[in-house]
Amino acid sequence: MDNLEKYREYIQQLLTKYGSYKPSYGDVEVEQIFDTVRDHYQLVNVGWENKRRVYGCSIHIDIKNEKIWIQWNGTEINIAEELVSMGVPKQDIVIGFHSPYKRQFTDFAVG
Repeated sequence: MDNLEKYREYIQQLLTKYGSYKPSYGDVEVEQIFDTVRDHYQLVNVGWENKRRVYGCSIHIDIKNEKIWIQWNGTEINIAEELVSMGVPKQDIVIGFHSPYKRQFTDFAVG
């Protein structure tokens, strides 16, 4: 299995795991969105709490140029470290929500 297929599988495993957790508040569903053609992956919270609408992306990951881009992480989960523990080299992970300037000071890829 090539890296692209492995990375798709790893991301889907992670999001399936965390997408199975139901929020402790409101009537909120966690949707797992997998676009394996364009390599966009998200967890999105959709529902209601009391009379207020709940909608928002909690995790967004893309695969671009054979690297995993963590575009958004609104959780306390260290997604990058989980991917490393699955076998993804740090140089293949970009913390996309950090500015390009800040990325150079991490152990992960710049872009």
